[in-house]
Amino acid sequence: MGVAVVSLVVALAAGCDAGESGSPAPYAVAADAGIAVGPAPLRRLSDGEYLNALHDLFPGVLPLLPDLPPDVPVAGFDNAAEAQLPSDVLIARYEAIANLYAAALAADTDAVHGLVGCADWSSPALATSCATQFVSQTGGRLFRRTLTGDERERFVTRFQGWQQAVDFEGAVQLTLSSMLQSPQFIYRVEPVPAGSPGSVASVEAYAMATRLSFFLWESVPDDVLLAAASRDELRTEGQLRAQATRMLADDRARRVFWSFPRQWLGLDRILLDEHSVRTPEVDPGWTAASQASASEETELFVENLITQGGHLSDLLTSRRAWVNGEMARIYGLPAPGDPTAWTEVSLPPAERSGLLTRASFLAAFSHRGATSPPVRGNGIQLRLLCQMPISPPPGVDLSQPMAAPGEGPQTNRMLFETRTKPAACQGCHGALNGFGFGLENYNAAGEYQTTDDGLPVDAAGTISGTDVDRPFNGGIALSAALARSSVVHGCATQELLRYALGRAPVAVERPTVAALTSDFTRSGGDIRALLTDIAASPTFRQRVVEEN
Repeated sequence: MGVAVVSLVVALAAGCDAGESGSPAPYAVAADAGIAVGPAPLRRLSDGEYLNALHDLFPGVLPLLPDLPPDVPVAGFDNAAEAQLPSDVLIARYEAIANLYAAALAADTDAVHGLVGCADWSSPALATSCATQFVSQTGGRLFRRTLTGDERERFVTRFQGWQQAVDFEGAVQLTLSSMLQSPQFIYRVEPVPAGSPGSVASVEAYAMATRLSFFLWESVPDDVLLAAASRDELRTEGQLRAQATRMLADDRARRVFWSFPRQWLGLDRILLDEHSVRTPEVDPGWTAASQASASEETELFVENLITQGGHLSDLLTSRRAWVNGEMARIYGLPAPGDPTAWTEVSLPPAERSGLLTRASFLAAFSHRGATSPPVRGNGIQLRLLCQMPISPPPGVDLSQPMAAPGEGPQTNRMLFETRTKPAACQGCHGALNGFGFGLENYNAAGEYQTTDDGLPVDAAGTISGTDVDRPFNGGIALSAALARSSVVHGCATQELLRYALGRAPVAVERPTVAALTSDFTRSGGDIRALLTDIAASPTFRQRVVEEN
């Protein structure tokens, strides 16, 4: 690995220590490789993971569900362990959803037959046998492991009590509801491996199956993974690579292909309420359909690109797009025959290239009615370069700059140059504006423009704080340069590892991040290869032995 890459990742990892919360995280060094392993916090299923799990466990069952309280993202990620505290509302919604699913699954005798796997429970002996089979099989799928003897006995005892109080079908419904509300289903509980406290050990087999499935599918393990866990075949790097390769070829992997870039790059920012109140009077290029269409267009682009083997550079430079009538209008393309259908097209080569020139990014990182070069620049620095912004000093005017009456026409760039000209502002705005000015060819609605207030647009900018620092002109040149940047590849690696672990990489994991970054860069930014490398990495397949 080159010194530049190592230095890059060390710089990226600074500020990702667990010390962000004021106390050091437990970690240990694997004696076999000298690789440090960070903490393994208890993780609750995120809203998306929880709903995916129900969908995959019970396909075809679609009760009308109440909304879950939204997860609060940490550093952009809604699966962050530190933000997954329960609330009274969340617990109540879990109870309601468990009851709805249990009622739907036990709606009639035929449904109970299919769920329990027994055709006859007419005698006490048959009922006990069926109850035990139901508890073992359904409990094993919901808890993602074999039930312990105590758990099986406890659930069977409850089942028999409910059967006496109601009937067999009622006992199935109540037992299923109870299991769906259990912490063993809602949380990803990992047993502490054997060993001396502070040492490193492999993650327990069933817990490893759960790690893999929620990382690559955002859902529960399938029968193949659980069978591999039962044979203790999820321990070696080779075994994990083989499973990851299989899983990434499954349609369920499309979830991570969209979910990770969505959270890392803020691609759903366009759906925030502040963007739903735009009007054509404020943004002439905006309509009631723009917000949802811009979001869906980006999802189709990202998901299809990665599914078909696209690399990181493709996300920043590809002109492939899927447009409906609304997006064709915004991008200046001929309207499709069916304005409601999505059609694959190639975007104009002189105007669009990759995510930074898509309406979802451009409109989301703009104010209503006007672009904001600092906001767009901050979006690039924070999301693509993993560089934290510096808060403006107190009392600074953060409003959109406007020309004074009688001053004559001025472009948006000219107004921001005047506003941020003082030396006290340039420490931050030199870099922010350097990125953001290069996107001034796109208005607040994401439409391409060559004039602003009657004057020619100046889209010259400067890249700084990277290994590809240079002047550039326009969003296409900016995207092409960032697509080659080792800093961008390092940021993507760090953030994908954060997504996989539910926490930021800690300082002692810098060698792991550096090794992953080096391989990712050498692969040309192969995203599927990076997903596999992380699944097989020491910090993902090992954990610290903690005191019981």
